Amino acid sequence: PESLSRPPFARALDGHGEMAVIPPTTVEGRFVCGKLGLPSMKGLTWDHVIREVLLGVTICFAQIPESVAFAFMAHVKPPIALHAAWMVGLICSLFGGRPGMVNGATGAFAAIIGTFIPNAGTGENGPGVELLFPSVILAGILMWAVSASDLSRFITLLPAPVMIGFCNGLAIVIGLAQLHPFTNPETHEWKSGPEMIWMLIICFSSMLLMEFLPKVPLRIFKVVPSSLMAVISAITIEFAIVRNVGHRTDVIRDVSEFTLDTAFPVPFFVNTAGQSYDLSSIGTAEGISTIIVQGILLCIVGSIESLMTSEVVESFTKTPSDGNRTVLAMGFGNVLSGFLGGMGGNAMIGLSTVNCLNGGRGRLGPTVTAIGIMACIMGAYPLLNFIPVAALAGVMLVVVIHTFKWFSLQMVLAALMPQQFRDSFGPRLQLKVPRIDVFVIVVVTVLSNFPKGTNIAYAVGVGVAICAVNYAWKSGNQLDWRVTTFGDKKYYDIDGPCFFAATNRFVKAMNPDNDPDEVEVRFSAGSSLMDYSAMEAMHRIAVSYKAKGKSVVFKSLCEDSKRMIDKSACLVGSIEYTSRPISVQSLPGVAPMVEEMLRFTADADAAQRGMPCDSEEGLGSRPASGAGAGADFEADFSAATGVSVIGSPTGCDTSSFVQQHRRRSHDDDGFAKGVPCCGFVPSFRGCSGMATILGK
Repeated sequence: PESLSRPPFARALDGHGEMAVIPPTTVEGRFVCGKLGLPSMKGLTWDHVIREVLLGVTICFAQIPESVAFAFMAHVKPPIALHAAWMVGLICSLFGGRPGMVNGATGAFAAIIGTFIPNAGTGENGPGVELLFPSVILAGILMWAVSASDLSRFITLLPAPVMIGFCNGLAIVIGLAQLHPFTNPETHEWKSGPEMIWMLIICFSSMLLMEFLPKVPLRIFKVVPSSLMAVISAITIEFAIVRNVGHRTDVIRDVSEFTLDTAFPVPFFVNTAGQSYDLSSIGTAEGISTIIVQGILLCIVGSIESLMTSEVVESFTKTPSDGNRTVLAMGFGNVLSGFLGGMGGNAMIGLSTVNCLNGGRGRLGPTVTAIGIMACIMGAYPLLNFIPVAALAGVMLVVVIHTFKWFSLQMVLAALMPQQFRDSFGPRLQLKVPRIDVFVIVVVTVLSNFPKGTNIAYAVGVGVAICAVNYAWKSGNQLDWRVTTFGDKKYYDIDGPCFFAATNRFVKAMNPDNDPDEVEVRFSAGSSLMDYSAMEAMHRIAVSYKAKGKSVVFKSLCEDSKRMIDKSACLVGSIEYTSRPISVQSLPGVAPMVEEMLRFTADADAAQRGMPCDSEEGLGSRPASGAGAGADFEADFSAATGVSVIGSPTGCDTSSFVQQHRRRSHDDDGFAKGVPCCGFVPSFRGCSGMATILGK
């Protein structure tokens, strides 16, 4: 009762007579990081330990058949995947940057590896398997580089359509790999007869149990993993029914037997009774090229899937992740895995989701999973030999069903149908998104599998490139300008990003042949130079005006744009420019007014001009000239903006015109703070006193 009255973050292991106080920011019941970032047992409760251990054991029995199936998919022997599963899983669970995330041999790694190792039959190592291990080591080293250079932050550059296509492509790759056990390894034709029938029965029964058993409202089925029940059911059908009626299907022992020789990992370059690799191809030019390419692809795919999984787990746990630490630990796991003859691995998004949905939050559960896999392959390996291969295919087909984003098919259909047909189906097809996004989903999905030689990494790269080009094209079209003329000077007001996709429009907007001798190009607060193409366009404009004997000055450049031009002065020396004054906002809503007043009154060459608010109603729509023009201007300005203009019109040059100039950023800033914002600032040449602008 006393412990229940304490705050949740203060309860810990009270049974030993002392209480460890956990900071409020630490979630109760998880490994926390002590000194040097190492895991600590601080803050664990018995309830948490029991829950995490049960989850770890459950996921262990779910991960073992998946790892074996991924080995078949990668065209390597199952021990290579299982050893990788516990090595990568243990290191990432203990030292990674995302507690609650399950790691091991994955379909993403298997999809890449399967494109480099030809199929030599289910359960056998394909030709060139010896190049896999240096590739995994290289992938781990590259992951260190990714972590050290903070490249994990670029996961935000992956658009949602690319992620959807990634999941769809991965699902198809895994699904197609499950067809191999149903073919004859010698003729590559479909099996037939009673063997095929019994394999289909075992496969579909495994699928049904794995999918629907957790939905049965009995507590035992919430604890025992459905994949384990599917495997036990398959073993029962195989040895209690199929073989008793005179038939049989393949089990793991028939395709790749687990033995004592494969129970313990050894360095891949050491020949034993359980492994013997021809390492002569590693030093060849072709071998080195394969190692480099395969290592880079494994690093890319592993990092992407792990960071994506980290984001998914973070959405469940509501605690921050450390992407760099996640990739760093994964790098160590892959280096160790490759050195000891494993296929490497990364985060497993499906099992990580299962862990979180069942209350897994800490490092203990995934650690128990890794230790459990290690115990199974080192001590209980004889039991693994009895698992029917068809049962593994059934388990993985359920994984495929849940990996594929089925709603994307409705998105594709909605994008292809006109509006009137979509409306006839009601809300079921209200999934219309830009067709370019649907195109990206389809391209990434298809390129993950076809044509031969492509893989998930290439597909993701193409998808990101398409999205980047689409964004650049649309952003380039957002560049806008407005032209005004006062006396002998012409003004170009530029609004929008200025970069390579917009430079052509920027250059064509200028008219050096017909413009007056003096031209000013003024950049708005939301406009800046993005790259060298923009600076080169400004340089061309300046040169073209000088060739006509005219001058052009670029004004109000932001500090970053000014710095870019200064650093490339030898390349764009013809540019004449002024930078934007730095604003210091001491009072909300007032500083923008003062900034604009100083900006316009300090410009001795500027004509009488000002700036409108977002309202398009006619501020300064007529020239402020003649008698009483100042009073008319003040009335118009106050009526439209709600801001009073107080000042002496004595000495003003009323023959000048008022220029309208947009400054949306200041208007938005003022209105966001609930303060009337000066969006239209009059400046009079020769004024005897500065106009004072006050919010009503």
